[in-house]
Amino acid sequence: MNIKIAENLRAFRRERGNTQEELSGHLGISTQAVSKWERGEGYPDITLLPLIAAFYEKSVDELLGCGEMERDRKTGELEEQFKDNCRKGKIEDAIVLMRQALRDFPYNLSFMWNLAWALRFTRKTEYMDECIALCEEILAKSVDDGQRYLTLEIIIDAYGRKGNIEKAKEYANRLPGITCSKDIVLEGILEGEEGIKLSQTNIITMVNLIDNCVMWMLYAGKYTPQEKIFAYETVDKLYHLFLYDGNYGLEHNALSMLWQNIAEEYAACGEEEKTINALKKAWQYTAAAEHLEAGRYTSIFSDRGSYSGESVYRSGEESPVVWMKKRMEKKVFDFIRETEAFQSIREA
Repeated sequence: MNIKIAENLRAFRRERGNTQEELSGHLGISTQAVSKWERGEGYPDITLLPLIAAFYEKSVDELLGCGEMERDRKTGELEEQFKDNCRKGKIEDAIVLMRQALRDFPYNLSFMWNLAWALRFTRKTEYMDECIALCEEILAKSVDDGQRYLTLEIIIDAYGRKGNIEKAKEYANRLPGITCSKDIVLEGILEGEEGIKLSQTNIITMVNLIDNCVMWMLYAGKYTPQEKIFAYETVDKLYHLFLYDGNYGLEHNALSMLWQNIAEEYAACGEEEKTINALKKAWQYTAAAEHLEAGRYTSIFSDRGSYSGESVYRSGEESPVVWMKKRMEKKVFDFIRETEAFQSIREA
């Protein structure tokens, strides 16, 4: 509480443009006493609080910082509720929550960013204009470099989804290249445990990035099912190379998606046995992701890292198992749908 009083006294004095002497004269006390209050070395007698508040035309609660603390409490609760909705896949609820939060706190840049992120995360074209407008307001007002970079990432994707590639490139040119990122630059500077942890984080991040790069490469170009299978299986080997001990943690989700993709490609080739085997692998990873609990990685490449099953934001309320079963309804699997092997996976 002392700190709040000290901060507020200094802020109110600057706002009013008065001196410590003027306040001390108003209160009938020494200037030294006021100076100590502003340095946080003491606080006014309780009987003086209404006089100080009146002098600055503020309430006692504002002087004490109670209003600010209440605001911080409310914004903190809203932030946690937003994260909880995202973890549960309730993205539309998260959007509604942040829109309402911005009515109550219209200048909160964190809430603006949350809403922009959620709008973009839905991948709905009809949300992109609102997303872009929020990002542009954040970029115009924010002085936080980290927030600005994350905002650029969102607005670039939003313009891409609208098909405005030139505008996306314009914003992308404001970002540094991959080799000039904070994590890469610091990696050559930090030592000991701090350096090891950063390097391990970078290793897993790079594997994830390669996974994403391969996915977007296959999406952008024309590749045969065999070529896609080869590409996906190469990424699978990469996960196994760095997480060789089978403790995949959050990467169970990525491996699940990889093998669902592989299963679809084998199905497109009419390869019954290979399709079933791929689905079985996908199911193993999916079930592990479904029941993932907090833990630590144990590979030499990742053993400083930990994970939590609640840390993944989902695009929908479906669990990993429900999502995979829903994907198995695709027509590409019709040729094996009635087989015992397929049904055993579908009904697990």
